[in-house]
Amino acid sequence: MLTIRQIEIFRAVMITKTVSGAARMLGTSQPGLSRMLAHIEDRLRFRLFDRTRGRLVPTQEARALFEEIEHVYKGFADLEHVVQRLAKGSDRTFRVGASPSLGHSVVPQMLSRLTANYPGLTIQFDILSVEQADDYLALQRGDYALTVFPIDHPNVLSSRIGSGRMVCAVPADHPLVGRARISVADIRGERIQSFRHDTPHGRIIAEMYAAAGEELEVATYVRFAETAVAFVANGMGLALVDSFTAMQAHADSVRFLEFDAPGVLPVYISRNIEAARPIIGETFEEIARNILLNLPRARRPSGT
Repeated sequence: MLTIRQIEIFRAVMITKTVSGAARMLGTSQPGLSRMLAHIEDRLRFRLFDRTRGRLVPTQEARALFEEIEHVYKGFADLEHVVQRLAKGSDRTFRVGASPSLGHSVVPQMLSRLTANYPGLTIQFDILSVEQADDYLALQRGDYALTVFPIDHPNVLSSRIGSGRMVCAVPADHPLVGRARISVADIRGERIQSFRHDTPHGRIIAEMYAAAGEELEVATYVRFAETAVAFVANGMGLALVDSFTAMQAHADSVRFLEFDAPGVLPVYISRNIEAARPIIGETFEEIARNILLNLPRARRPSGT
């Protein structure tokens, strides 16, 4: 059996037709290569070349051997091509799900940066309700989920990687517009679009009102923050929504006001720990953390 180095030497001689050419091709000395070529023939127990007037003429055995070696080299070239495609994310679908407010704001930024790193990557993106999030990862329908709540499942790892805050969506002509900050007491008596208390947003809003000693009276219950903002735009009152929702494009008739004591909305990245984490996933986690870390923070009132 020939070594890899011996195969390289034989192939170089076959391609260049001379020992001197093969030596230049391999970056080695001509005498050393000649000795190695003779050693290869001894090991094979048959001649590879007829040496006539300083020329090397391949024998039939050499031509047959060279043909087989070229098949092997083509296999290596194909393997290298596959490795490069995998490194670029080609032939791979990356599946990500997200809570609506995240999916319509920061997640597109994350996926844009990810595909810049892996131009051949195919993305499958899904908006997830609270009810859908568990099965999405537990049943391996997706690789990652970004949510505003941890996913409670033994096979799912949820890590908090950032947070948003609650803000108040008001009509553009509302008397509070222009205030640096407001409190929940300032919107007492307003028609409020809000969420059920057993939802992530609903629990945070209830905590804000309880901390302020105020009673929350809901005029309209909604499932999604985008719906609440649409209701505000159509004159149905005010809404407490998250800052990720406020980042999205909305009608000019809506403004978003900061609270002096805003509720904090955590952001979690989750994956199924029973599934192997691809290199693409590690990159996505890093991108997600960096984007959330560099989000603009709420303005602080002067003098604080």
